[in-house]
Amino acid sequence: MALLAILLLLVGLVAWRLKAKTEFPLSKQLNFVQWGAWGLGALIFLFSMAVVVPPGQAGVVVFFGSVRKEALPAGLHLINPLSRVVEMEVRTRNYTMSTVADEGMRRGDDSIAVITADGLTVKLDVSVLYSLQQERLPEIYLTLGEDVEERLIRGAIRSAIRDSAANQIATDLYAAKRQLFTDSISKSLSQTLGQRGITLEQVLLRDVKLPDQITKAINEKIAADQEAQKMTFVLQKEKQEAERKRIEAEGQARAQGIVSASLTPQILEWQRIQALKEIGAKGNLIITDGKAQPMIQVPARAH
Repeated sequence: MALLAILLLLVGLVAWRLKAKTEFPLSKQLNFVQWGAWGLGALIFLFSMAVVVPPGQAGVVVFFGSVRKEALPAGLHLINPLSRVVEMEVRTRNYTMSTVADEGMRRGDDSIAVITADGLTVKLDVSVLYSLQQERLPEIYLTLGEDVEERLIRGAIRSAIRDSAANQIATDLYAAKRQLFTDSISKSLSQTLGQRGITLEQVLLRDVKLPDQITKAINEKIAADQEAQKMTFVLQKEKQEAERKRIEAEGQARAQGIVSASLTPQILEWQRIQALKEIGAKGNLIITDGKAQPMIQVPARAH
């Protein structure tokens, strides 16, 4: 736009010079061209000085190959009309490498294959959240350009993950030490990116794909652990039932002991007499001498 403004100003100047050498009505037409070109050129020149940086972006000012040291924050700015502003995003960015097609930054299987300490090849799905430091954007533009992902981010992620995986056992990545592995990646990657003006926000280990034989062994172990837990529960239940029966038997034996201790000869004789009285009260003939087993004659019923 600045070049267009300069061109219009030159057109106005030429019209002004020619106007003095021509007569009416051409001079009047040249006068119109002169002021029209100057007015339009001045307007375009003023507009070329104004730059609006969108939200979430920052601007790097480039003037004939020279980069200004300060980045332009979001908003309206007045700059040299001959300068160029390169907009770069300072929001949180997400770089994903996945085994699933169209989930990662590249089509197809873009997961990271690593070799663990036990010599197994494991595929990892990873997402990395990062952002460009606004105050260091001019430095980033000078050293990396606009495409920081291809020039730095992708390679740094793969390197950090492979270095960290070399110290881990495959099964640890799947369960026990997964968070420790992620922390190790974060530490290494944060240092690498921080030196270049990039802030690492988070590393997400989305999926760990172990070799088929290892996955089968883990599933079998999980099934065995569940079966062992089930057997432990059954044995515990049986133990509790046996304990209940023992306590119940001890209670019954204790009750029988108390009853047996209370059955003296006098009480038994008294209960015998009471029983005979009840039988005799029903009209039955009882013959006894008080010692032998009594004889009971039940009267016949009339038919």
